[in-house]
Amino acid sequence: PPAQKTPPPPIAIHKAKYKRNSISKSPEEARQKRIELDAQVRRKHREQLITAKRFKHHLDDFKEDDAESEFDLSQQDIEKLKSGLNSSSRDLRLSSLKNLSTYLVDPPETLRSFIIEGNCIDILTKFISGIDPDEQLQATWCITNIAAGSKELCQKALATVPYLISFLDGENIDQAAWTIGNIAVEGSECRDLLRANGVLFPLIKLLNSQDINLVQTACFALSNLARGPNAKLEEFFSAGITQHLMRHLKTEEMSEVVSEISWVLTYLTSCDNDKYSQDLLKEGLAPLLVKHMRPLLNRGPLALPLIRTFGNIAGGPDDNTDIIINQPDFLPCMIEYVQSDCRPVKKESLWVMSNITAARLSGVLIKVFDAGFIPILSTIATHTNFDIRKEAAYSLLNIASHGEEYMKSLSHQELIPGKDQLVHRFLEFIRSQDVDLIRLGLSYVELLLTQIPDGKQLLERMHGIDALESVTLLEDQLLRST
Repeated sequence: PPAQKTPPPPIAIHKAKYKRNSISKSPEEARQKRIELDAQVRRKHREQLITAKRFKHHLDDFKEDDAESEFDLSQQDIEKLKSGLNSSSRDLRLSSLKNLSTYLVDPPETLRSFIIEGNCIDILTKFISGIDPDEQLQATWCITNIAAGSKELCQKALATVPYLISFLDGENIDQAAWTIGNIAVEGSECRDLLRANGVLFPLIKLLNSQDINLVQTACFALSNLARGPNAKLEEFFSAGITQHLMRHLKTEEMSEVVSEISWVLTYLTSCDNDKYSQDLLKEGLAPLLVKHMRPLLNRGPLALPLIRTFGNIAGGPDDNTDIIINQPDFLPCMIEYVQSDCRPVKKESLWVMSNITAARLSGVLIKVFDAGFIPILSTIATHTNFDIRKEAAYSLLNIASHGEEYMKSLSHQELIPGKDQLVHRFLEFIRSQDVDLIRLGLSYVELLLTQIPDGKQLLERMHGIDALESVTLLEDQLLRST
């Protein structure tokens, strides 16, 4: 790979800062500007990859020939259901609770009214505070599915929080933890309520369980509790979560369990304060995560939280990136992940590489070059759909921003039939209606004109001037002025 180009002198940085509406000529400033513009939108898109709430199904109740997307319950049906819930017959009460939990997977308006305006929660609270363990379980099951519904429904389940937390140290532990996980994802107010009722320590204690299904459920709840900007992560670490997660990563082989543990780590490493990521790295997190990369390689979405954790770590200081990139099997696995047939995995992996290539340590880029990423990223950026191309383009643009020699190197990889094709694809970005793509294309053109000797002639030959003129017709003032 090319040698690292020396940084521009201070006078160059000074001029770039004061040149009105210009993409900075300082690679570091340009990199920072792109990160600030794109990080928020891309984080939001990644959050939409996975639905955080989970329903509890009576799977044996569903058959292919009678499965429906919505239950049709009349008011008379609701009255019959209420009568069953209040019956003196235990069998009828249990069957009514079971029916209710099934209907709650997709509640019709009549059932929603019963929950929001009626006394459904009062009835369920009577069951979970009672002495019959079977009725407690079925009622908790119903509350799980209420909490998995809309915000309006979930709010009604908050009254049961003290009972649910008490179950974490007694009966119906798994079901209670599942419900708590659904409540936690609803918003910061719900998470605050759960924490105020002392949910954290008993949840983390569940990680000691020998029941692997319970460990998975506890991780589901903990990952949702760790969401948001005010997650009070210091409480997680004070409660000793690190040692539990590390132990499971060392000994656990089930991909499903590793995936749930990785979801917890995803949120613990996503905080703007990088202290927690650094603490985890000091405890030896990097090799433990890399250990599970290959087993999860062909497990589709199960790999997403593992990949995202790497991306969060690499999004911090360059020293973080240096630690993970020096793990022997990390880059060999990543080169397979960016070529995954699973679209979300491919996209998330490309995001990780964009964070890695943004590092300013020359040794990082040398390893990326040596691992063979450049032709693969170039191929992805020129031959796939726009959203995937965009993710690969971020990495290429980061590499180019390291200096003229790196920019030149992109057009000479053997899988690119000449630099015209790469230029053509970035010009397509400019002609698109996507602001992020247009910004990417303009940044590339800026580098092309300033760092490639024949860049202007190449741009003209590819009808790049027409593409640039199309930007002046857009309503976005910032893009037009650029």
